[in-house]
Amino acid sequence: MSSNTENKTCNCFAETLERVKNHLTDQGKIPAGAIDSDFRWQGQAYILSGGEYAPVNPKIEVKYRSPKKHGGHARNMSKIDMTIMATHCCYCGREYQRKNA
Repeated sequence: MSSNTENKTCNCFAETLERVKNHLTDQGKIPAGAIDSDFRWQGQAYILSGGEYAPVNPKIEVKYRSPKKHGGHARNMSKIDMTIMATHCCYCGREYQRKNA
């Protein structure tokens, strides 16, 4: 990864994906002669508003048992999912430039 903390775009996600591809190929995890191999980030996001964003945004899953009104806790788990949008590159630390809304 480039140590890029200036105001120019970083390629950290593309470089990391390429490193993973090379590593798996070198280790023989991807068989020689394999075709149609596809490497992509899971949880990719396409943002319609302007500015820079990480291509992948981590998803957090929260599970809990709610308290009952008369003591004890619910039998079933409640679940909340949320996605966090990064403000900085997780690899080089460069701040993403966003357009003001």
